[in-house]
Amino acid sequence: MNKTACTFIGSRISKFSFGYDCTNPKCVALKLQLAQYINDMYRAGVREFYSVCQEGVDLWAAEIVTYLMKDDEEVKLHCVLPYEEQAVKWHPDAHELYYSVIEKATDAELVNTRYTKDALAQARYRTLDLCGNVFAVVEDGNKNDYVKYARIKGKSVCVI
Repeated sequence: MNKTACTFIGSRISKFSFGYDCTNPKCVALKLQLAQYINDMYRAGVREFYSVCQEGVDLWAAEIVTYLMKDDEEVKLHCVLPYEEQAVKWHPDAHELYYSVIEKATDAELVNTRYTKDALAQARYRTLDLCGNVFAVVEDGNKNDYVKYARIKGKSVCVI
């Protein structure tokens, strides 16, 4: 476990009341909280960030990290992608952001070349095993399997 590494867990974007409306005040507020958390982690010495780049929170977090990378070459973004072409059927804005983030990332690794039912879970558990800090935006955080796993493994978990 790397205490200077952080990962993100987010519910599917369709679960949020604002859906794909990134101008919605709730979405803007969530992104601000996410940016604040990342900034707090950075100030605490975290320089490595891991993301599965799933549509929504994971991808927004990865985008925020790319801005940090511009100012500090020690900041690294590692994308642990569940499978090739995960973004193919996404909303056009998210699809474009996904490829932009991957291009700017320090590296990207594929867990699977093709979709499988557990591809996302494999990628999430991989990032959780690599990081000491977790930011989770999930429904009923106490029941979320990834949050439970992170806590059992002794990770520092922030759930909103």
